[in-house]
Amino acid sequence: MATNEQISLGRAKNAVLSYFERRMSVPKIYLDAGWADGHVDVLAIDRDGVGDVHAALLFLERRFPDGLLDIAHDGRVVQSLMEKFTTVPAHFKYIVAVDPNPVGAGRFDLADRHVDTSFAPDGIGRVGFLAIEIFEDGEVATRLVIKPERFRAKVAPQVDSYIQNHAADWEIRA
Repeated sequence: MATNEQISLGRAKNAVLSYFERRMSVPKIYLDAGWADGHVDVLAIDRDGVGDVHAALLFLERRFPDGLLDIAHDGRVVQSLMEKFTTVPAHFKYIVAVDPNPVGAGRFDLADRHVDTSFAPDGIGRVGFLAIEIFEDGEVATRLVIKPERFRAKVAPQVDSYIQNHAADWEIRA
């Protein structure tokens, strides 16, 4: 049986899938993708597998019993995901903060805390940030906090191999 955390992360992955679907031409989208010798929560390849590669890593925000966010913990998680992204080949990279209980006090302000560290060392590329809130009534809201900027990524052979060997979880079929 799935835990509340698993359900929240699953719903958030679907929200990211929908976000990518609305912003791409003809995407192939993979959930829990084994990409580049690692794991990516959501992988999207635009233009039916020949366009830009978008990768998203998700995490659940943690709250104290009084409802306040554990900003120190969440900051460490974001830093760890930023480090992981240095080895993930993708044109666009997103860190996704998932709040399964947004009625509590406080909001993790990704923009203020990670503006400077979101850029690639050479300035070509910036990790984007999405915030997903899952409300008690079942609604899911997705908000772009920091817009990603294109990274250098030479991934064509890797993409070709990946789409040949993996069925997309979501794609447009003609």
